[in-house]
Amino acid sequence: MDRIPYHAVKFHPQSFADPDGRLFWWNGQLYRGIRSEWAGLFRQLFRDGVIQRLVDRGLLIETELTPLAIDGYEIVVRHRYVPFASYPEEWCAAMLKDAALAMIELLRELTQYGLTLKDAHPWNILFDAWKPVYVDLPSIMPIKDDAKWPGYDQFCRFYLYPLILMAHKQDRIARRLLPEYEGVSKSDLLRLTQCSVLSASLSSMMGRLTSLLRQNVARAYDRLLKIGPKPLQSLVRKESHGQESHLAFLKGIEREVESITLPSFKTEELSHDENSTPSLSPQDSWTAKQRGLHKILAELRPGSVLDIGSNTGWYSKLAALFGSTTVSFDTNSTRITQLYYDARDRKLPILPLVMDFTDPTPSRGLSSHWSIAATERFQCDMVVALALVHQVVFKRSLNFDQIVEGLALFSKRWLVVEFVPAEDEDLRKCRSHIFSWYTLDNFICTLRRRFHSVSTMPSHPTPRVLLLCEK
Repeated sequence: MDRIPYHAVKFHPQSFADPDGRLFWWNGQLYRGIRSEWAGLFRQLFRDGVIQRLVDRGLLIETELTPLAIDGYEIVVRHRYVPFASYPEEWCAAMLKDAALAMIELLRELTQYGLTLKDAHPWNILFDAWKPVYVDLPSIMPIKDDAKWPGYDQFCRFYLYPLILMAHKQDRIARRLLPEYEGVSKSDLLRLTQCSVLSASLSSMMGRLTSLLRQNVARAYDRLLKIGPKPLQSLVRKESHGQESHLAFLKGIEREVESITLPSFKTEELSHDENSTPSLSPQDSWTAKQRGLHKILAELRPGSVLDIGSNTGWYSKLAALFGSTTVSFDTNSTRITQLYYDARDRKLPILPLVMDFTDPTPSRGLSSHWSIAATERFQCDMVVALALVHQVVFKRSLNFDQIVEGLALFSKRWLVVEFVPAEDEDLRKCRSHIFSWYTLDNFICTLRRRFHSVSTMPSHPTPRVLLLCEK
């Protein structure tokens, strides 16, 4: 057995809470050390083929047992690295629901082998582009016949209750509570839903609204309306004996999640050129901007692309069709939901996230132990920022230095950014005369402080321009 020098590894900042196993980097690869108390169990699971079956079904990240060891850990496994780690507050509601169902599916499969999960932290699931996959191997443990699933309370606080809020069109509040240590508590859910009902009672439409809620949100919320502030007894199973009762319990949770009807969305009306499916061959109907980005992607072939302000995701899909692993940011959860469904249905390598470029997820906790900053997690070979700069200047009052610094933080090598001049028709109502510094020359000058080369090409409609920058 080869022993890894302890001083040669870099432990993952978020792998600290579980003493049974820790993630670390060594020689450019991702490993996990497992303590001696659990080494026998996991050796047996590898030997019996259980781990490989979970991997083959797409329920667990690719994991292999190695002949390595490290001080404090008896066995070491190697994981496939998911290139972009995202957090639940960055997911649209449809992604959170799919992640919940993925965890339940894993639990049901584990139950066949007398196993379960010790917790239900949503950070244990990562989206590998559009696909949720479980990554925390040491959370697997034998079922205790005399106990219900130990992770059930966490599952409610980080999946079920947030989804109920989202179904009740309180997406923003749910998203704000998800990164909190307690998630969405039962009392949070009761207070927030009761407030909605009480405010609605001020109108004569109370009965109609209650009926509508019961049709459109989870059955869990429907029960909540009936029982008021009492505990959600109908959602809690007090005892669970053996595999059969565990399976029945999990099927009940699965039904609760599947019954949650999320708010419908409508794709905004756009021209067929902007809203159509991209092609790897330019079309006659394409705009100069579309042709320009197509040419850039075809020539440079970036391994990863970050599309900031992705809108309907046309350019994200174009990058994905060229083989780039693509991350898409937009503040509009409806657009991100549509892009997620498109990527999932077509199996495109796109990770769509609800993210504000001007307020990205920050680092939280000592040494980033709670969350790693988005500017570190989502660095890509190329950043694409179309129809973004003027929005940030005139709606958020940021200057060129702030914008370019932010774009440069995400870009490893290239930046494709669009500049909309002050005389553009879309800016006539923006009082652009107040921002006398808002000129193409000033913008290019700022870009050159961060990128050694800046070249221009036409965009659409003229006189907009695309700028290709390289570090």
